[in-house]
Amino acid sequence: MLPHQTLRCPPVIRRPIRRIAVLLACTLLLPAVATAQSNPDSETVPAQASTAPALPAIAPLLQQLTAPEFTTRQQAATQLRQFADSADGLKQLGDALAASPAPEIARRILDILEHQFSNADISSPATFTTAEILEQAALAERWDIAETARQTLDRLWTTRVNVAVVELVRLKAPLRPQDPRLLWQELAPDAVPGFQLNPSSNSLLRIFIDQSWPQTPRAMALLQRLAALGKTGRVSIYSIQGHPLTPEQLASIKAIFGDTRVQDRGPVCLGILQEPALGLGNDSGVLIGQVEKGSSADNAGLTGGDLITKMNDENLTDFDDLVTRLKQHQVGDKIRLEVIKSRQSDMRRRIFEQNPNLPAQPAIPPVPREVVVTLQGWYTPDPPHTPAEPAPQN
Repeated sequence: MLPHQTLRCPPVIRRPIRRIAVLLACTLLLPAVATAQSNPDSETVPAQASTAPALPAIAPLLQQLTAPEFTTRQQAATQLRQFADSADGLKQLGDALAASPAPEIARRILDILEHQFSNADISSPATFTTAEILEQAALAERWDIAETARQTLDRLWTTRVNVAVVELVRLKAPLRPQDPRLLWQELAPDAVPGFQLNPSSNSLLRIFIDQSWPQTPRAMALLQRLAALGKTGRVSIYSIQGHPLTPEQLASIKAIFGDTRVQDRGPVCLGILQEPALGLGNDSGVLIGQVEKGSSADNAGLTGGDLITKMNDENLTDFDDLVTRLKQHQVGDKIRLEVIKSRQSDMRRRIFEQNPNLPAQPAIPPVPREVVVTLQGWYTPDPPHTPAEPAPQN
């Protein structure tokens, strides 16, 4: 047997074979590289890991809620709670509730929605999704679903108000304050003021239905959701000349909040709160109780206790007379008011303090003064959005 030997090609033959092998490798690799560059989603690009855990299938969990075993029902309910943490999960819960499920399933879903709504954050999209599901459920044909949803919305009425206000602001509806959280800073939600709130107080929601009011069914539906706030006397609605609402729509708003909360006004606002006359003097006109800061009256120097007796040299009889005359003016017009200091404040002081040693003020006729007022609108328009300037290039 011959010993093992290694066969070697002569150099003249090895060099051409090596060149052919290199050319063949390049020919095979170039198409693969081109494909990878033209298809960034190919396997050569690592996929980004999803941060949100995948939700389990909802149908089996809903069926398990009716299982005879208590442990099975509890486990299913626990797993369903994670559906409230995402928009997709909430949509699935809403779809399941709209399908009119078995009473036990409907109850569990509504419990999850109420828990989500009770911990609502008005900056979270999940809050608005939850609110809409509950609002639709309150209109369901199934009595048990509708009643439970209505009770939830009634219990959590401040959250309902917050969501409605934020949505109205998104629709460009003019109202103040635009941040609903300011409504609860001065007065607790369950506090019913036994007095007229200062017109500039953030505890009072002021809604201005003027030419810029969004004439959409959505805006009307959102007003309906503010009814609970109206019951506390903390809403004032002004229907301003030129608004786009029909008489039927305006009547429905008055039916929600009451005729006294919806007031017809002209395009200008004086910015005063009338103080009721107590019959302590014979003064006629409009007695100012409070003045809104930054208003037409405030800028003209009017203060509480002033009695407006004339407007443009014509006598004023009462507040309604003043409102009627102001409807004839536009923003920027100037009016002349004759003002005196009311005798009611001094007479009231002597009566209510019941101090026999308190000296009476001498009966000196009040001296009238003329005040020129430049009329303003009902609110300061929101500033237009100014896009941010691009950062300087280095």
